Amino acid sequence: MFRPNYAQDAPPQSIRVGGADYAVNVDFRVWIDILDRARELYASVGTLEEARHNARVLADLQKMAFGGVLAESPAAVLRAMMAFARGYPTMVGEDVGADEDGEELLSFDYDINDLVLAIRAQSGVDLSYRRREPYHWWEFLLQVRALCGDHRILRVMETRALKGDSREARLAKRRVRLPHKPTAGERRTLAALRAAAGEKEETYAH
Repeated sequence: MFRPNYAQDAPPQSIRVGGADYAVNVDFRVWIDILDRARELYASVGTLEEARHNARVLADLQKMAFGGVLAESPAAVLRAMMAFARGYPTMVGEDVGADEDGEELLSFDYDINDLVLAIRAQSGVDLSYRRREPYHWWEFLLQVRALCGDHRILRVMETRALKGDSREARLAKRRVRLPHKPTAGERRTLAALRAAAGEKEETYAH
């Protein structure tokens, strides 16, 4: 049996980094924002400015999660945060938010209204603005993975996963497609192309 699991282990309230446990903000809303902001990190750093950019983003991520910057290796902190973000162990390769080709089918940020309504309809848990106490990120992930039946968000995900190049499929997917949020690497590539073409670099709002 996978450990930890929801039957035997309460979801953690801290993250272990460098042999020490640090209390963490476990609320699902915070972790949706953390994962969205983490997209701004460069997977590999090529310039001093990119290194500084990554340092700023990682500092912001730590403030969101821990309330401040830890006195630990930034790389170790990021690894520990991303391990925490996966929640309870699942089957290898299981990813509720992407299809077999890695295409994004679900955005916790963009689809949050449909997710909140589906979870309330299925389990009775109200994760709307009315909720004042934190709801653990790991429990939120379980609620999302357990969704079944005819909830709108599941129909939307099925439509996003449609294969084929028929006009009907293209139109259906267009109606529910996710807005593309470029990663740091994609912005780097676009900036290089624009520079080569003599165009000004675009700026992106966080």
